[in-house]
Amino acid sequence: MTTNFDKVSFIGAPHKALADGSYPSPEEVLMMSQCSSKSKAALAAMLLISAAMAAQDRTPPAQANPTPGCSAKPEQIEANRKLVLDFFRLSGEARIALLDPAYKQHNPVAVRRAQQEHLSDYEEARNGFLAQATGPVHGLGLGPTPPGNRFEIVTAECDIVTVVHQNFRHDPTGQEKFYEAFTFDTFRVKRGKLVEHWDGASISAPEPTPAKP
Repeated sequence: MTTNFDKVSFIGAPHKALADGSYPSPEEVLMMSQCSSKSKAALAAMLLISAAMAAQDRTPPAQANPTPGCSAKPEQIEANRKLVLDFFRLSGEARIALLDPAYKQHNPVAVRRAQQEHLSDYEEARNGFLAQATGPVHGLGLGPTPPGNRFEIVTAECDIVTVVHQNFRHDPTGQEKFYEAFTFDTFRVKRGKLVEHWDGASISAPEPTPAKP
C-alpha cells in the first residue's frame, strides 16, 4: 500500500481511503479501473440484450396459417370443407382413406405416442382410427349424454378448414350431470387429402403411483 500523502490516484481521479486508512497503490488503481470498465461493458451488453428482447415482445405475431398469399377458388374451398365434414361422418378404413401418407400431426399426445411406438404420424392415426371403429364404448353411468353438435362452427379459408365442436362433459363438481364445452379440429387440405392437423389437446400429468402398503 502507498502512504497517506498519496491521496490522488495515478489515473487523475481521487480515490477513497481503504478500510485500514491507506490508499491504493498505482497497480491497484489500474486493476480497479479495468474491473470498472469490464463491469460497465457487461452492463451495457445486458441493456442492449434487454432492449432487443423488449423490441421483439412488441412485434405483433404474424399469421402462419393459411399461408399468407394463399388463394383458392370458391369451388376448391367448398370441396375442402366437404372433405373435412366427411372425415367426421366416417370411421375406420373410410376415414383413413382421407389422409395423405405424409400426414403431419400437431396433437402432442398423438405425436408422443407415435415417437414411442416408432410410427409415422400417418401410421399412428391409422391405428387410432381402426381402434376407435372396433373398440367398446364405455359410459359414465350418468344416463344418456346430450348429443351436442359436432359442427357448431365450420370455417374454410384457402387450404385450411376448422371445425368447432359442441360437447357435453361430466361435471366433476356434482352441481350438474354435464356441462357444455367446446373443442376444435383444424386441417390443411391438399390434392383432396388431409395433410396436416391441429387441435387443443395437451399432455396430462401421469397418474400418481399408489403407495406401497
